[in-house]
Amino acid sequence: MNYLTTLFNALPGAISQGILWGIMAIGLYITFRIINISDLTVDGSLATGGAVCVMLIRAGVNTWIALLCAMIVGMFTGLITGFLHTKCGIPAILSGILTQLALYSINLRIMDNKANQPISVDKYNLLVSQRYVRELSLKNPLFLLIILVILLIALLYWFFGTEKGSSIRATGANLNMARAQGINTEANINIGLVLSNGLVALSGGLLAQFQGASDVSMGRGAIVIGLAAIIIGEVLFSKIFNNFALKLLSVVFGAIIYYIVLQIILMLGLNTNDLKLFSALIVAIFLALPYFKEKYFTKVNVKEGEKKKKKKNAYKTFFPGTINEKIALSNLNLKIEDGEFVTVIGGNGAGKSTMLNIIAGSMMVDAGQILIDDQDVTKLPEFKRAKFLGRVFQDPMMGTAPTMQIEENLAIAARRGLPRGLKWGITKKESENYKELLKTFELGLEDRLTTKVGLLSGGQRQALTLLMATLKKPKVLLLDEHTAALDPKTAKKVLDITEKIVSKDKLTTFMVTHNMKDAINYGDRLLMLNEGKIILDIKGEEKKKLTVEKLLKQFEKASGEQFTNDAAILN
Repeated sequence: MNYLTTLFNALPGAISQGILWGIMAIGLYITFRIINISDLTVDGSLATGGAVCVMLIRAGVNTWIALLCAMIVGMFTGLITGFLHTKCGIPAILSGILTQLALYSINLRIMDNKANQPISVDKYNLLVSQRYVRELSLKNPLFLLIILVILLIALLYWFFGTEKGSSIRATGANLNMARAQGINTEANINIGLVLSNGLVALSGGLLAQFQGASDVSMGRGAIVIGLAAIIIGEVLFSKIFNNFALKLLSVVFGAIIYYIVLQIILMLGLNTNDLKLFSALIVAIFLALPYFKEKYFTKVNVKEGEKKKKKKNAYKTFFPGTINEKIALSNLNLKIEDGEFVTVIGGNGAGKSTMLNIIAGSMMVDAGQILIDDQDVTKLPEFKRAKFLGRVFQDPMMGTAPTMQIEENLAIAARRGLPRGLKWGITKKESENYKELLKTFELGLEDRLTTKVGLLSGGQRQALTLLMATLKKPKVLLLDEHTAALDPKTAKKVLDITEKIVSKDKLTTFMVTHNMKDAINYGDRLLMLNEGKIILDIKGEEKKKLTVEKLLKQFEKASGEQFTNDAAILN
């Protein structure tokens, strides 16, 4: 009972601190979630806001004006980070660190070279003070802070709903698309950083008043608290807070919950020196919650008649239990014979890539088993499953390390599934072997073994990825639309190389494609997926006699609908 009484008495202070840090977290939300920038300036700009506000109040400046000045100075710190990033080409995270580092010395200067500057509620007319958190009067900081947060959220909701605000959100959502639509993305990034650090400094000014002092180290760990607030808010309120304004409010709620948890930790008698440790643990726990929820607690709806099959047949659902629920694979049961070359086709969202992803282990099934060569690999992570598999991605950039040489990439592939020790990475014998293998591609790569892969064309990179995938004969070769990003001539070349390698080594192969003609012309078995299920399975003589027209008719007969992917039909 004493614990409950103590917690009840501590709640006003915890809520007040939560709101104060919630303002900072809203600023952080702008950079981390809206403009998609990892900004570490905040640890410095929060202390700057506190230093400027306290020193101006001590100099006799009106409290509101001092707070406004703190916010303006904070905005300037964001502009410095933006300049370093957008005009000097320094990565965003490093730009923030550099600004934060410089601010430590600047903050000391602002505070007359003292690490701490006190400010008393008895001497100055402060807006908020922890002395009054338990009083039922207008001096209670909760009243002002609640009004202030509501006004801030309303202003931000309005601003990010304007044309300019929408362009800033578009910048964070897709930088390339924004530029293609004539948006000055550099200017928008700078605006986002300015707004963010202005709010952080505002929070710093209020915090300094609340605790009765500014401190040069008061911003240390602010990034952790801000991220904790964002993550806690998203984890707990994402399903019910879909509106932009409510998302900002959830961040404030996240900060309040964070401080209530810390208050409980203090009540348990734990050492205050361990608060940073517990802060990190709280963030880690809330970050991990969505992962563990999906991995261990997600349930798949399986019809009563299918329950017996559930143990073996594969199911995969995205966003289960939400309005965005999407069944990617349902009751999938497929056996591929050793050496079969299977082409897989279907419309967008049919489940083709998902099927390859669950085989590769980059996605885990919700239910069912994945067997490779009679070995159950269902629970194996992707890197362990890789010893059975070779994979070529749709994007030529994904299958290679661009800053490494051709022979270095091949040497890495040659050791797939093997322990990697301290032996030299490439032997002379290996280089000679790679040269002979590359000659068969007739792309001139055999004379460029030491060339950085990033200098190769898309077709050359895809051919190299194909060689890397098959350098050690895999149990299964996965080709995920591996010619989709190439021009027709290069695509034909890569397909010919593919057929040659598959035929020579008798590789068990899955080739996902959007091209019906390729699906018919290559391989000895054709699967068509629709809504996560296999609706056509054609092989042998039937496949040899197949045409696009016959395939379309069979699809319409099996699915009861018309195939609408024109690109697949016309290619």
